[in-house]
Amino acid sequence: MIEYFRKMAGHWVLALGVVFVTVLSGCQTGSHHAQGDEGDIGTKFHIGDMIAVTFLPLSGETPLTHTERIGEDGNITLLYIGTIKAEGKTATQLQKEIHELYVPKLYKGGNVVVTGDTRYFYIDGEVRMPGGKEVAGDMTVVKAIAVAGGFTDFANKKRVQITHAGKTRIVNVPKAIDHPELDVQVYAGDKIWVPRRLW
Repeated sequence: MIEYFRKMAGHWVLALGVVFVTVLSGCQTGSHHAQGDEGDIGTKFHIGDMIAVTFLPLSGETPLTHTERIGEDGNITLLYIGTIKAEGKTATQLQKEIHELYVPKLYKGGNVVVTGDTRYFYIDGEVRMPGGKEVAGDMTVVKAIAVAGGFTDFANKKRVQITHAGKTRIVNVPKAIDHPELDVQVYAGDKIWVPRRLW
């Protein structure tokens, strides 16, 4: 009996050692990730987002601000440097890229600040929490339904409508869950309507 308890105690010590090492490894991985590229941290811009680019000269000159909505091609157009890709970039990434294009090629010094507006989509119909919802990260119709609390018992899950830039598409949500390639991206200003079943 004593031998049995000795063996069990040995197993527990080994198991606790493995758990301890795993936890320490996880902590190290987390800290390594935190030291990554700061430009990758934050919400990325999408088509339709409003962006404000402000150039702050080093001298006492008045700051210049350009405000533009990201076009269907994912670009914005800036004075002197032309079109620049904004879609898929964070404010920090875009800010750095624009700064490198302006300084020192066009201006000897100065800073660039890029900001975006708070982005919302709107969902109505047979969902539990309809209304405006913030576009957080990579938003799709399936995720939007979840953010809105899920379907009601009367929802027609196969005929969900999403309207983007005046064009409406139909999404079969159960099928999109099984086949993510059928899911549709949701952008700021989009409207999602979940109809009621006929029976």
